[in-house]
Amino acid sequence: MTRSVETMNQTGRRSPLDDLSTPFLYVDLDRMSSNIAAMAAAARDLGVRLRPHAKTHKVPEIARLQIAAGATGVTVSKVSEAEVFADAGIDDLFVAYQVVAPAQRERLVRLARKSQLWCAVDSREGAEFLSSGAVVAGIRLQLMLEIDLGIGRTGVRAGVAARELAQRITDLPGLELVGVYGFRGFRAFAEGAESRERWGRAEGEALVAAADDLRACGLPIAEVSAGSTPTALPAGSVRGVTEIRPGQYLFGCANIVAQGAMRADDVALFARATVISRPADDRAVVDAGSKTLSTDGPWQPGRGFGYLASDPATRVVSLWEEHGVLGLGEMSRGLRVGDRVSIVPNHVCTAINLHNRLVGVHDDRVEEVWKVAARGRIE
Repeated sequence: MTRSVETMNQTGRRSPLDDLSTPFLYVDLDRMSSNIAAMAAAARDLGVRLRPHAKTHKVPEIARLQIAAGATGVTVSKVSEAEVFADAGIDDLFVAYQVVAPAQRERLVRLARKSQLWCAVDSREGAEFLSSGAVVAGIRLQLMLEIDLGIGRTGVRAGVAARELAQRITDLPGLELVGVYGFRGFRAFAEGAESRERWGRAEGEALVAAADDLRACGLPIAEVSAGSTPTALPAGSVRGVTEIRPGQYLFGCANIVAQGAMRADDVALFARATVISRPADDRAVVDAGSKTLSTDGPWQPGRGFGYLASDPATRVVSLWEEHGVLGLGEMSRGLRVGDRVSIVPNHVCTAINLHNRLVGVHDDRVEEVWKVAARGRIE
């Protein structure tokens, strides 16, 4: 679809996208639907549940499409995100983030009354805090213990520390320990899918080993939740993993393509922009800057902040708030002021959080306009 839009601009015929003021984000609905179906089928083939991370899209209507294709529920980062999806009728939620503030705990308890809810924990203090809230409310909270997978973020180290914390959770009133989870992403810079496969399998194996260690102590571990988009399928192939949590797979972005987790032809989300200046033969400036694309860097150093869908050799080489500078490849030297282009941003999740709406396009027709309902829900 993106190629056809670019072609129509070059031939002088207008696209419906040309009637919308730039910059904005749009979705190729056919590609998105194909990506949703492919991941759901892959999870079924592996025998694991699929719980997509909804921070990628923040749109309840899209979550419903994922669930209709086979997802069991959604993962969210914050209580406020969970509230948006619960209010939209999506009631199987995993808040994969540590809740340690009283106001957030109160909202979490309210959600637990009306939803199938998992909560995250990685510390004794966090577990005791959730326990006291559950006791006062007269409910039981289901907890997933986060395992540190070595990326220097949250999680408890497997082994003695995890066993001691898991035992403390099971001793606390109002809590039920249901499983373990972790996030490793793909931090290796080795080339090729084989490296990503090894990295992902190592993630799954580490989580399964941590779960088995807890079970050996008599602790009830039913769930093992793994995987971001780059690692979900290799992690899910490990016997003992019960679910995967990819997010970016339905849209893709420049970094996911660079990691080998998606083909460029499967990318489904683009920033639409207008060329506002041609200051040099090898440079064009568009009206999509950091407020449109975000400033997230490239997975491969030196690759800019995104690329043109019609010409991947043309990259966004620098950003200001309202300006994006394109370093032009040979195919794009003919761009003129007023031309419209489609840009694949580096990181889809942060780009979407900058926008109020997503435009859905099928056969070059605007068929959906979705409110990004969970945008800015950071508390």
